[in-house]
Amino acid sequence: MGPRSAAAHVLPDGCIDVIIDADSGAARVVGTMTRAVVHDSPSSRLAAVRFRPGGARPFLRLDSAELTDRVVELAALGARWLELGAGEPERLLGALAHALLARDARAVDLRVRVASRRLLSAKPPRVAALARELGVSRQQLGRLFREHVGLTPKELARVGRLQQAIDRLQQAPTLSLAAAAAELGYYDQAHMTADFRELAGVTPLVARRARGSISPIRSLWLEA
Repeated sequence: MGPRSAAAHVLPDGCIDVIIDADSGAARVVGTMTRAVVHDSPSSRLAAVRFRPGGARPFLRLDSAELTDRVVELAALGARWLELGAGEPERLLGALAHALLARDARAVDLRVRVASRRLLSAKPPRVAALARELGVSRQQLGRLFREHVGLTPKELARVGRLQQAIDRLQQAPTLSLAAAAAELGYYDQAHMTADFRELAGVTPLVARRARGSISPIRSLWLEA
């Protein structure tokens, strides 16, 4: 848990965020994103909690698919227990964490937790193989993910690969795009470029040069 840092270009990450504007007290939920979102002038006075894939549903108690690519005011969700008002970000963050921890939340579905970690790893398995490993059908796994994560397993794997690809390109500025594509499991450079355009809204070269304004979340896959 921690303050959400201001960013001009927010990448999809498979996560759901609860955010409070410290100046106005406005509280909202940012659903799982399938595409990057650009903020021209984001507020720097925010308190926020980011839930890992599947982690928000036990607290918010609604299907994550209902929030996908949406920003919803907490009042619209009936979450009065999270209406904390305005204040200093540090105080609000503590109050937000306390309110969540005091919530009588159900446990995160273990199948979703395991599958998410595998799909965000450096070498994600095929969805059908992962479903067999977990003892469910591919269709059942898809329903679980839509309910708990807000994305399909394939979409989460693509998001994880995009995050890793941007990090790799920014950390290795001399690595060729073709070599990066092969290393990261894309069919070829054209496939990587198409994924970048669709999910990040930019080309790999633009993402490589935009370190600081386009930032991957390394903890997503480093702990997977």
